[in-house]
Amino acid sequence: MQALVRALFEPAADAHPDGTIGAELELIPVRDHTGRRVGIDSGADGVGSAEIIRTSTLSEAWKETTDPYGAPNWLAPDASRISFEPGGQVEISSRVFRSPQQLAQSLADTVGALRESAAAHGVTLLTLGVDPYNEIDEVALELHAPRYESMTRYFDSIGPSGARMMRQTASLQVSIELGAKPMQRWALLNALAPYLVAAYANSPDYARRPVGYASYRSHLWQTLDHSRTGLPFDANDPIGAYERFARGASRILGADAAHLTTLFPEIRPRGFFEIRSMDAMEPGRLETALRFIHGIVHDCDTATEARRIVGEPDAAMLARAARQGRSDPEIAERLDALERLV
Repeated sequence: MQALVRALFEPAADAHPDGTIGAELELIPVRDHTGRRVGIDSGADGVGSAEIIRTSTLSEAWKETTDPYGAPNWLAPDASRISFEPGGQVEISSRVFRSPQQLAQSLADTVGALRESAAAHGVTLLTLGVDPYNEIDEVALELHAPRYESMTRYFDSIGPSGARMMRQTASLQVSIELGAKPMQRWALLNALAPYLVAAYANSPDYARRPVGYASYRSHLWQTLDHSRTGLPFDANDPIGAYERFARGASRILGADAAHLTTLFPEIRPRGFFEIRSMDAMEPGRLETALRFIHGIVHDCDTATEARRIVGEPDAAMLARAARQGRSDPEIAERLDALERLV
């Protein structure tokens, strides 16, 4: 385990240059008139998401393939990818870009093409952090790989948040390189996480009612299993802290390498840093969010000042951000200061 964890904080041989950025954006497909969730496959209630993708303009260039468990996915010539999350959420995984503007435009173009096809079939692709219309028992598990079935059994045994996370949430996840000083960047990103939650929170409703959270998606992630989520950071021993976090998490999958993939901290080390704190958002907001992260992280003076503003990683602040978002005065004040930096 120790060697595997240490490798998470070391760049791969094919690591991209520092300053590059990639992302995954998830979309929640629902029927226009009922709000019912759209499955991957077509059925009695209408066309499925796979057919929507096949009939989009993307199909001219994107190659359809099938994963080992039978789920379709699509690969673009530039290595961007479209696949599905366990509840049938559509996931767009970008290639790596040199600028946040290029990345935002690529994601927006893909969303636009998918939405045009979806609209022709009476489907809306929502860019919200959580499904606002349906209870969990109205959303089936769409992917039946052993990983997801094991996760479902485990999460069902401890509470409702895990199933809702798997099948009903959608996020924007941003990936950046480790950089020349990965431990400093690791500290900054963990400290920034609550402010990213608050800045881009857009999931206050669930099952057609307000639930008292600015980001119900973030609340679900934070409460699905405290042994595998949150901010596992220790300035005095960052890698050791993550190893203790990994060892302390209940086992869903047996092997150490597979076990590490079932950890869901706000910032996940993977030979790069995966930032997991933002709700999915409309294409028009993507550039602002991506430029915010890129500008803070990749300029040394800005990163130093940002760290001064936010202080140490704070789990209590993370919970406040999910509940109150920008309406929390302290969070709002710090966010304003951060946004002035970039």
